[in-house]
Amino acid sequence: MINTFYQQMAIPESCFLRQKIFKKHFYENATLNSADKKAFTDDIDEIHWLYTLKPETINIPALVNTERDYSEVAIVQVNLTENARYPRIAQIIQRTIPYPLLLVFYHKNHIVLSVADKQINQVDQEKIKVNDFYEAGWIDLDEPSKADQAFIKSFVIKNFSYQNFYAFYTDMTACIIALNCAKLGGSYALNTECSLEQRIEYLEIIRQTQQKIQTLRASLKKETQFNHKLEINMQIKQSQLTLEKLKNKL
Repeated sequence: MINTFYQQMAIPESCFLRQKIFKKHFYENATLNSADKKAFTDDIDEIHWLYTLKPETINIPALVNTERDYSEVAIVQVNLTENARYPRIAQIIQRTIPYPLLLVFYHKNHIVLSVADKQINQVDQEKIKVNDFYEAGWIDLDEPSKADQAFIKSFVIKNFSYQNFYAFYTDMTACIIALNCAKLGGSYALNTECSLEQRIEYLEIIRQTQQKIQTLRASLKKETQFNHKLEINMQIKQSQLTLEKLKNKL
């Protein structure tokens, strides 16, 4: 089914590479602690550089300036034996490979896509700085939800901007953000009143509000005084109202 996903993306054959990336590359080039090394050793089966999209393989110009180097976009598949630590693995790979990167994690016919906003490190021009990581949760390729189906249908190379690779990659990111929004209860939509930046901001506030609610509920279980319980309950209800208002904005 993973091959069907790539066929749906309709990536030109000229971009196909399929080159294995050995874990040794990350052991030697990334800053890994013992937990990171264990995640790579135990959780990853294989890593393959599947496609390279660059001006020579697809009709999209590079965008290179003092802040960004979007001279190409790489698509890398990571086959997992365990999936619990994939967010940390995604961060390590995104920081180690300097190119704009679409990571496709694959586990038991489920996929999750990871992208990252990268800039040139102004202190050391040979390095990149990763500002943000974006992903949209696991998609069951056997039984995708309605939102997942709409996402897969829209996540097609020809649908992304061909202005330059930065615009192209931004459109990829917009699809992933739209799926994140849809997973909060709405429908999958790319064209909304909210800009991409606004949606990203709302999603972050939603994440923080959800964490706040969890913390408040944990405090409520420990609290013994009635007045304090009442106050915590009011805070939870207020946070839940805030959460619903934010979801409606998406």
